[in-house]
Amino acid sequence: MSKQVALITRTDDISGSVELIRTKLEARGAAVMRFDTDRFPLEVQASFTQDGDDERLVLRAEGKEFRLGPDDAIWYRRANWAGKLPQSMDRQLRHGCVTESEAFLRGVLAAAPCFVFDPPELVRKNGHKPYQLSLARRLGMATPRTLITNDPAEAHAFVRSCPNGAITKMLSGFPIYDDKGEDQVVFTTRVDAQHLDKLEGLRFSPMVFQEQVEKALELRITAVGGRLYAAAVDSKACEGAEIDWRARGVSLLREWKPYTLPAEVEQQLHRYMEAIGMQYSAIDIIVEPSGRHVFLEANPAGECYWLEFNSPHYPLTDALIDIMLDAPGARRVFPR
Repeated sequence: MSKQVALITRTDDISGSVELIRTKLEARGAAVMRFDTDRFPLEVQASFTQDGDDERLVLRAEGKEFRLGPDDAIWYRRANWAGKLPQSMDRQLRHGCVTESEAFLRGVLAAAPCFVFDPPELVRKNGHKPYQLSLARRLGMATPRTLITNDPAEAHAFVRSCPNGAITKMLSGFPIYDDKGEDQVVFTTRVDAQHLDKLEGLRFSPMVFQEQVEKALELRITAVGGRLYAAAVDSKACEGAEIDWRARGVSLLREWKPYTLPAEVEQQLHRYMEAIGMQYSAIDIIVEPSGRHVFLEANPAGECYWLEFNSPHYPLTDALIDIMLDAPGARRVFPR
């Protein structure tokens, strides 16, 4: 039988990468199922069974049934647990159904008898920015001076202590919609005088504050198994991208170049990936004019596909598929 690969995502994951990976997996002989977490439990099914010596995980979607075994794989990409349950349901009943659905799907992915790339519990744990910064520092990487707090006075003092200025950013990603219902992305922002006057808002939510790091280049390093694909961009060359290159991401699409990491930084990143126990991460680093490499964060489920479809045209989907199909030497091996 061909290897079965279940792609775990959500219906609004329409970047094109999922279908491209499906096509490439099928071309390499795999049977593929897309399992959208928001369609569960209404439109797709899953069951976990223990009966005597038998234990099995079965997924049903797209008119297919996969009984997953040791030679198969799951690619966990995105989740919107039970998102299609009607909003018209009784509020407490809907909350209970969503909670049970999430607990079940997280649970069966943790108990899956096959390779999971990467387990959602690891994605959640390793997405915490304080943990990322602490781990990077322990592994010898440079990090920015950082304060994460809900204390307005402490934040004010920290910003004042930064001779080159400070930036602020969010700990998590969540949608903010304008009056037209359009999604507004919250980018990294330089803290100026008008922001200092509004720090009392920290009473309602903490934020990340960091001393601004002088940039020569910005790096996005995509870790896939044992491979590191490093790309660099000069964000200062594009007006509006100086603080956060994502604010002008479309304008910079063709400006990314291949980058050779110093051996020490490469070794540190390999140790980072080994420490978090994951096959994938999208890592952001600033290169200062002095050449020092400053670790910012590592997105355990971050996007990378623009680096394949545009310069430097890294073979990232093939690298991901090598992990799913267990191509020789592709997966990072972790000590048990």
